Amino acid sequence: MSNHETTYPTYAKIIHLGIVVFGITAFLTGELAEDVSSYFIHAYLGLSLAAFILLRVIVGFTPSTTLSFKGWSPLSRLQWQLAFDDVKSLLTLAVPHRDKHQGLAGLTQAFGLIIFAWMAVTGTGLFLLAGPTETVLFEFIEEVHEIGESLIPLYLGLHVGAVLLHSFTGQPIWQKMFKYRTDYHVTNK
Repeated sequence: MSNHETTYPTYAKIIHLGIVVFGITAFLTGELAEDVSSYFIHAYLGLSLAAFILLRVIVGFTPSTTLSFKGWSPLSRLQWQLAFDDVKSLLTLAVPHRDKHQGLAGLTQAFGLIIFAWMAVTGTGLFLLAGPTETVLFEFIEEVHEIGESLIPLYLGLHVGAVLLHSFTGQPIWQKMFKYRTDYHVTNK
């Protein structure tokens, strides 16, 4: 068990913020994309999300200790056992404490990356295949895109709910991502 000692460097905060801003705004503008101008707003927000997802994936394969995928296996038996233990803890009203990418938190983070990557890839496909006549492939990708759209609220509920739960129990883990050092002291010499 861990005390959430992970701190995030500025580049990790920027990547997270980019995924949050472009992912949520693209999601919110999805239903408005009926006319040409609102379609392009939605499309460019989605393409910006795709750029941040691509950046996150690239950084995941670097030696970065903060965002590395090394040692993070959402499909492993251990990961699912830790997640199951975390659910049992929650049922007894105890908040689980794990290292980053472990247990239920790790599965939730993986789910979010997969959903936003899914939306970015399918949305990019729709943007590239859009034309005067819609093909069977376009219609298939559009259906797959809409399935992903229905999963975003589930992910946001899990992620935001976990952050709120930690905050209500006196462990505001959100500060690890959004709080910057404010304890700089100026001394006169």
